[in-house]
Amino acid sequence: MTTPLSGPPDGEALLRAAEVAGTVRNRHQFFLWLRLHLHRFVPHELLLCRLGRLHAGAEHRVEVFNCLPLDDGLVQALNAPQGPLWRHLQEAWAHGGRRPILLPLDRVAAAEGQALQAAGFDQLVVHGVDGTSGIQPPLLLALGRPQAQGLDGTATLAGLQTWLPHLYFSAARALQEGEGPAGGDGDWPRVLTERELEVLRAMRVARSNAQIGEQLGISALTVKNHLRKIMRKLGAGNRVQAVAEAMARHMIS
Repeated sequence: MTTPLSGPPDGEALLRAAEVAGTVRNRHQFFLWLRLHLHRFVPHELLLCRLGRLHAGAEHRVEVFNCLPLDDGLVQALNAPQGPLWRHLQEAWAHGGRRPILLPLDRVAAAEGQALQAAGFDQLVVHGVDGTSGIQPPLLLALGRPQAQGLDGTATLAGLQTWLPHLYFSAARALQEGEGPAGGDGDWPRVLTERELEVLRAMRVARSNAQIGEQLGISALTVKNHLRKIMRKLGAGNRVQAVAEAMARHMIS
């Protein structure tokens, strides 16, 4: 997957990301929120989520959100909620005071750690919540980025600490409720008018304001005004991001 497009100033992007986090209802929407919003503040190409207690017999669910190709066998191993990697992550996080930690993969004896290294990752950022915080169900998260892309450990740790509440509640809804309905306006606040939606749809095939105006029977200046309102409402920094945001929210298909 390509790097997310540049967006609005950080203040606007932060408010938009927090707003959208509250509307996530299923795995698909959670993944889109990760890529379109959280990635700006906590860059990552891999997110491992385990919801539930670690001990045998407990109800739990694991999901792997990866934007880079991983071996099927590795993905299957990462999806094992009681596998050795998850136990190592839990122990390392608890030993670190249940605060966000950087875990070098060369310190992980589990085969999954070695496989992640072979895939280009050199460390994971780990954080979560458990019974000691009084929040149920527990959630453990591990984020990674290929070594070649670089990782600002201090900024990533701070970002994960800041965004943990939004990550927790959006992930808990997404993983407990499953895929849910494919979409529809009921899943997201409807903020665009019918004409603005028409402009967005036309923008997917028409490159200029004049072409969009000709298609819709309006002036290029009117199109420009609509686009300004659309991008402000969606928190988008450019046309491509506006279309991507609208598609993520199932406003257009």
